[in-house]
Amino acid sequence: MVENGVILSAKDVKRDFQTMTSTLSVLKGVNIDLHTKETAAITGASGVGKSTLLHILGGLDKPTTGEVSLAGETLQNKSEQELARFRNKKVGFVFQFHYLLEDFSALENVMIPMLVADKSKSEAKRNAETLLELVGLKDRTDHRSSQLSGGEQQRVAVARALANNPEIVIADEPSGNLDIATGRKLHELMMQLNDEQNITFLIATHNQELSQLCQRHFTINDGKIIEC
Repeated sequence: MVENGVILSAKDVKRDFQTMTSTLSVLKGVNIDLHTKETAAITGASGVGKSTLLHILGGLDKPTTGEVSLAGETLQNKSEQELARFRNKKVGFVFQFHYLLEDFSALENVMIPMLVADKSKSEAKRNAETLLELVGLKDRTDHRSSQLSGGEQQRVAVARALANNPEIVIADEPSGNLDIATGRKLHELMMQLNDEQNITFLIATHNQELSQLCQRHFTINDGKIIEC
């Protein structure tokens, strides 16, 4: 259950990585609250820990210390199996590379998370068709990912991220592999989904245009996060 409209909360999150000779501290005490229906961008130089933070906030990784709550649930005490189920139902992910299954159609790629969540094939197909229409790909449902343009592949990835009606969509450089014009179309789509579908977005990006479209803008520097 979401309390006070806060969908995501991180308290003093730290993440260390052990090398052969030393400890590398990437996150040094990150605090962030994000409310439902917000769009937020996280920027910062390459290697400062944007992806590491998103992985922790989305339950793909665990912090060395600190606490993360998402959709009213504390993540670090969950087992890997519990986290997998939680992510499937509560979090949508969009990455720089779409990670679509090449031998499957756009429709099948969007259906997969729903089938994993034990929805019937007919329900998954119906919902996937609706989502692909929502992202402007109604006429491309039967095309394999290899037959789609880069922008179309990312739109399929966005539709897949929405498959199980997640509490939040976490996107890591979603337009980083696209040309400027195609990237702008993807940015417009995400803002449209936020405006019309009330979907919460947390986006790590180097793209200043995208960060300026978001309602909130955070930056990471020296392992800490500040709101701009």
